[in-house]
Amino acid sequence: MAPKPPSSCLYAVSHLAHPYHPSLRLAFFAQRPCSFARTYAQQRQFQTPDEATSQAIEREYSAKATLASVESSKPGDLVNPPRSVLPPPLVLPERNKSQNVLVYYFHSGRAYVTFYKEGVKAVWYNYKASSLLRERITREHGAKDAVEAAAKGLITRAEWQILQRNDRDIAKLPVFGVLVLVFGEWLPLLVPFMPGAVPGTCRIPKQVKGMREAAEERRRISFRQGISEPSKEQFPDDRVVVAGRPGGHAEWPMADSTYVRSVLEKLRSDQLLHLSSSLSLHNRLWDRIQLPPPGFLLRRALAKKLQSLTLDDKLLLHKDGFSQLSRTEVEIAADDRGLDVSGQEHEVLRDRLEWWLKRQEENSGRGPAMLTMLFRRLAMRDWVKLNMEANRSV
Repeated sequence: MAPKPPSSCLYAVSHLAHPYHPSLRLAFFAQRPCSFARTYAQQRQFQTPDEATSQAIEREYSAKATLASVESSKPGDLVNPPRSVLPPPLVLPERNKSQNVLVYYFHSGRAYVTFYKEGVKAVWYNYKASSLLRERITREHGAKDAVEAAAKGLITRAEWQILQRNDRDIAKLPVFGVLVLVFGEWLPLLVPFMPGAVPGTCRIPKQVKGMREAAEERRRISFRQGISEPSKEQFPDDRVVVAGRPGGHAEWPMADSTYVRSVLEKLRSDQLLHLSSSLSLHNRLWDRIQLPPPGFLLRRALAKKLQSLTLDDKLLLHKDGFSQLSRTEVEIAADDRGLDVSGQEHEVLRDRLEWWLKRQEENSGRGPAMLTMLFRRLAMRDWVKLNMEANRSV
């Protein structure tokens, strides 16, 4: 008897058993992940830092560090401001050779978003800390503002830096916060075109390096112009300008806004432009169109900057505060004073900053020493000679 052919039902079931049959494809993938899913899972473990590293980074940085320091009754670091006035750590994933490029860029974008969000949070908490500091200055110290408190030594150098850096960052927060929300992980592509709009707590290491190199090149171009430094006739008598004025500080005249403005009023337009270029105060757009900014804008920016530097110098010299500066703060302080930082050894940079402070101390903050160092790219041994000449002229 001949065997019966398989029924239509058995024939259909035998064909459904093929894994690539449309009816079973979904169930097959549920049991056995596709190659892309396996590759993504394998690559992802190389993209995120291990748990120990993440915890170490979290312990090291906190956006509320400045606020916690101000609210605390225990005295903290008197010279170096808290960590949250600086950018948070940027932990980028490492790319494996077998890694899909899209997956790598995806995780890199997430790292940048986290970095910018932490930086924006730090600006906000630093603002709250600055508000508490200003209230304390007026209520407990009886000073009218932070400038008077710093001039009289009522606040520490760390507190002065908190106020100064937050004043620069908080004005940029509204626009930059919107950019973070709109562009997210694509924001690093836009940052190079608007470096001045980025708060200090949101600058990636590559941007900080690029801004310093651009400032140093701008400084070198200005020095090639050979602009003469101010003569002794261009300096007013600080005893006439400051002495007897309420709030005046005759021992360090450049800490007084009236005296600083009187010094700048006697400077020529090319001298003002050189100072602004050396300290990177005016927008580079003026350099591109080869036109100097209006004199009143230069004087206003320079008056605020020179007064701030003088007060910072005075606070650093108090109780040998300079010796307690961290490596990062030495670089920032040198950069603020128009000293080249790129490619410099730390000890050399520290020595140059120390020479700056000594010249200021010997000149008692009258101005000639500071302007001499800003108008001449000198070796440290030459600063002493020129400072002695400036002291004799004053």
